Amino acid sequence: MADLVTLNDRYDIDPGQPLPDYDSPSAKAYACRDTSNNSEMLALVCDPKIPIRVEAINALRGFPNHNLMRVHEHGVVNWAMTGRRMPVLVMDRPRGGRVFAGDSQSIEAFADEELSRGFLTPLVSTMREMSQRGITHRNIRPDNLFYSDTNRRSVMLGECVTCPPGLNQPNSFESLECAMADRTARGDGSVLDDLFSVGATLLCLLTGRLPAEEADPQRMIFDRINFGSYACLVGGTRLQMNMVEVLRGLLTDDPRERWTIRDVELWLGGRRLTPKQVKLPQKAARPLMVGGGTYENVRSVAHAIGRNWSTAGELVRGQDFDNWLRRSLGNENVVEAVNKVTGGPNGIQSAPAEEDARLVTRVAIGLDPAAPIRHKGFSAHISGVGPTLALDFNNDATRQKVAAFIGSRSVGPWMSVQTRSKQDLLELFSKFDKLPTLLNSSGPGYGLERVLYELNEDIHCMSSMIEHLYVTEPAEVIPALEAVAQQDRRPPIPMDRHLAAFLGARSTDIDDRLLRPLGNSSDTRPAIDALNVLRLLARIQTLSRNGPMPGLSHWFVELMKPAVNAFHNLKARAVVENSVMKASESGQLGEILKIFDDQRSQQRDQQGYQRAQQEFTQCAIQIAQMNLDLQNKDSLAAEVGEQAAAVVSGVLGSVGTTAIVILYLV
Repeated sequence: MADLVTLNDRYDIDPGQPLPDYDSPSAKAYACRDTSNNSEMLALVCDPKIPIRVEAINALRGFPNHNLMRVHEHGVVNWAMTGRRMPVLVMDRPRGGRVFAGDSQSIEAFADEELSRGFLTPLVSTMREMSQRGITHRNIRPDNLFYSDTNRRSVMLGECVTCPPGLNQPNSFESLECAMADRTARGDGSVLDDLFSVGATLLCLLTGRLPAEEADPQRMIFDRINFGSYACLVGGTRLQMNMVEVLRGLLTDDPRERWTIRDVELWLGGRRLTPKQVKLPQKAARPLMVGGGTYENVRSVAHAIGRNWSTAGELVRGQDFDNWLRRSLGNENVVEAVNKVTGGPNGIQSAPAEEDARLVTRVAIGLDPAAPIRHKGFSAHISGVGPTLALDFNNDATRQKVAAFIGSRSVGPWMSVQTRSKQDLLELFSKFDKLPTLLNSSGPGYGLERVLYELNEDIHCMSSMIEHLYVTEPAEVIPALEAVAQQDRRPPIPMDRHLAAFLGARSTDIDDRLLRPLGNSSDTRPAIDALNVLRLLARIQTLSRNGPMPGLSHWFVELMKPAVNAFHNLKARAVVENSVMKASESGQLGEILKIFDDQRSQQRDQQGYQRAQQEFTQCAIQIAQMNLDLQNKDSLAAEVGEQAAAVVSGVLGSVGTTAIVILYLV
C-alpha cells in the first residue's frame, strides 16, 4: 500500500487507488478524502508539462453550483511515483459516472425532456455563474460530462482547469474562430465560444453518437466557412423542430447572431420561435485563386492566404487581388479594414519585399478581424501565444514561430480593427507591446525565456536545476537552490537563463541593475560571474525572508575562492577567507556579499601591491647599475674584484628582492 500524500494538512490522497474513470487528458485521478468531514473527493494529479489555469481556479473558489466539478483545493505535493513534485487539484467526485463511459462512441440518445431538465437547465445556471465571475469553461464536450447523481438524472460539466483553454477540444466542438487557430493557441475565448460547444455537445446527446474523426481538418474548416457549421455538423440528421431551433441558435457562426445564455433560458421557459435560417457568408462577384485553390468569400480567402503565406505576398501586391478586394468583393467595411492595417494600396506596394510575411499577416487581419492572427503558418489568438510557448518551449520550430509572431508586431494592427473593447485585451496589448524589446535582448534574464514567463504568469520555473521542484514563486527559489546545493552533483553555478528570466518576470524588485551584469562578458575580474549571481540571489533571499541556507552559502564560498585568492597581501587574504567562512555559517547570502562589496579593502590591497611592484622595480634598477659599474674596472684585480662583486651583488640583489616581497606579502 502506497503512503498517503497529504495536501495542506487536510486532504489525504491515496496513490494506491487510481480512478481512471475520472482521468482527464492532462491529469490522472486518485481517491482522496477530506479529513475535516471524512467525505470522498477526487484528486487530479496534473501533468507538470502542461500549464494549469490558476486564474480560473482562483475565480472558481466558493462556486455555489454543483453542476460543475469544483476545485476545493490545489497545491503541489511530492509524488513518489514520478520522483518529483506535482501540481494537484482536489475536486468534487461525480456520483453517477461519465456520460460517455470508457471508449464508447455511442450511448442511448437523450430524450427531449432529459436534455431540457437534466442537461440544459443545470448547464445555463452554471454558465451564468461562470460568466459573472469572468471566466470561460472551454472544455465542454460529450466525453467531459458526468452524471451528478446516482440516479443519472442530472448532467454536470467536467473540469476545465488542468490545461489551457480549448487544448483538448476536437475542432467540431469549437467555434470557427477558435477552430481556425492552432490547437495550443485557441485562447480564453468568450461565453459565446462556450455556447457553441454546448450546441455541438447537445447534438451528440440528441443522437447518442460522437462525431467521426475528421480526415482532413482544414477541408472541414473551409466547408464550415462556406456552408455554415450547423449544416456541416448536423448534416442529414433528422431532428425535431424544437431542437432545430436551439441548435441553429447555438451553432450559428456569427457571434452576434448566436444564442446567449438568456436566449437558452427563454427557450427552456417555453418560448418558441421560427428557427433561424443559416446565414452564409457573402460571395464575391468572382472567386480568387490562392495557392492553387479558388475561394469565393472573404473569410475563406483570409484563411487561405494565411495558410499559403510564403507565396501570398506576391498575390496581395498584384492588381488581381486589388481588383477582387475593391470591386468583386463589394464590402466597403472590409476594404476600410484592409486599408487601416496596411496603409492602403500605396502602403502595400511600398512595403519592402523582405516584409512580405508581415504584409500577408496584416492583409489577413483586415479581411477577417475576428479570426486568429496568422503569421508564417502560426495561427493564434493573442491569449493563446503564451500557452503555445509553455507547452513546447524546447521545440525549435515552436520557438521560431512564436519569436516571429512577436517580432511581427501584429497585435497593434489587430487591435485597431476590433469592434469590441475589453480590458483584458488592452492589458494583453500592453504586454505584447514590450515583448520585442525583451526578446531582442540576448543576456540572461531576457530573450525568449523572459517572453515565456511574461506571457504565462502562473507557470513554474523551467530551469533544469529546479524544474522537478515545481517552483512557482520567487520566494520558493532560494529553498529550491538549497536543495540543489545539498546534492552530490550540482551544476557549475546556481543560475541559468530560465531562472534569471523567471525572477525578472515575477519580481518587481529584480530589474536591469541586477540582470544586466549576468551577461556582461567584458568584466574579467576573478569570480565576477559568481559575484553577480550572489548579488541577485542575496536580494531574493532578503525579499523573501528565507531562513538560513547553509548549503547554498557553502556553494558560494567555493565559487568565490578565485576572488579571495586575488588578494595579494597574505594577511589580507587570510582575513577575507576567515570572514567568508564565518559569514557562510550564518546561511545568509547577504553576509557573504558584504565582504566582496567592500571596495575599500580591495583598494587597499591593490594599492599595496602597486607600491610593492614599484619598490621591486627600483631595486632591480639599482642592482643593474651596480653591475654596470663593476664591468667598467680595467685591471686584473678589478676583473677579479668584478667577479667577486658580481657574486656579491647577485647575492645581495636576490636577498634584497626576496626581502621586499616577503615584507609586503607578510
